[in-house]
Amino acid sequence: MIDPELKEHLIKIENELAQMHQKTSGMRHNLWRGVMYGVGYILGTVLIIVLIAWTLKILGYVPDFSHGVSEFRGAFSNIGKTQ
Repeated sequence: MIDPELKEHLIKIENELAQMHQKTSGMRHNLWRGVMYGVGYILGTVLIIVLIAWTLKILGYVPDFSHGVSEFRGAFSNIGKTQ
């Protein structure tokens, strides 16, 4: 037979596992977790791309985009204006 103390611990573990299953098996929980994983994946990817671009700019492999940015701002500010 199983030791009574061991049986008591096993019952406690079984109850805790059942509670964990109830909390994590709902549709809302899975949806929320999926959304958070997606947001984290996108933010992480953007951060890595920005860090790589910044490092390459510091090392001089990528030219400065300030001229292109100023042209874009000028074009964006002229939207809707008539000539």
